[in-house]
Amino acid sequence: MTRETTIDFIILESSRLFIREFNLDDIESVYEYSSNANNTYYMDWGPADHEEVQNFINKKLAEQLESPRRNFDFAICLKENGRLIGSCALFLDEKRMQAELGYIFHQDFHHMGYASEATRKMLEFGFMNLNLHRIFARCDSENLASEAVMKRLGMRKEAEMKSCRFVKVGGREQWRSEKTYAMLQKEYLLNFCI
Repeated sequence: MTRETTIDFIILESSRLFIREFNLDDIESVYEYSSNANNTYYMDWGPADHEEVQNFINKKLAEQLESPRRNFDFAICLKENGRLIGSCALFLDEKRMQAELGYIFHQDFHHMGYASEATRKMLEFGFMNLNLHRIFARCDSENLASEAVMKRLGMRKEAEMKSCRFVKVGGREQWRSEKTYAMLQKEYLLNFCI
C-alpha cells in the first residue's frame, strides 16, 4: 500500500489529544508500546516484533478503505507535540449496531487520564456518529487500571466470567477470568447529552 492511499487526518479532538487514522509513519511509535512486555501484559497478543507491527499498520490502512467500515482503530496523539502514545478502537459487529471498545497506551503515559479522555471521545463517536445501540469493553479481572477506565466512563458492569478464556497473560498461557462493562446509547444520551 502506498503512502497516497492512507487517510491521514484528525477524526476526534479532546482537550489534550488528537485522535486520528494510523499512517505508515506510525510504525516505530506503535512498536514502542506494543513491544514492551509490561505494556502488553494483559493483552492476548504481544509483545510484538517489528514484522507484527508492520502487519498491524498495513491492516489498519486497509480497514480505513473498507466500505462499510467495521473497525475504527485510531492513533492517540498528544496535542502539545504530536507524539503517538497509544490507540483506541471500536470494533463493530456484523450488523454495525454494537461495538467493542479497546485501548492500549504506552506505559509512560499511564495514570495521567489520557485513556479516559480518549475513550470518552470514542463513546461519543460511536453513539453520536455511528449511531450504535451498545458499546462494551472487556478486561482481565486483575487489570484494575483498565476496569477503572470503564468505571470512569460510566459504563455498567455486566458480568465477571470466571476462568472463561485460555490466553497468554504475562508471557504464559493460562485460564483467566474476565469482566465486561457496557453502555447503551440511551444511557449515554441521558448521562452526557442533557
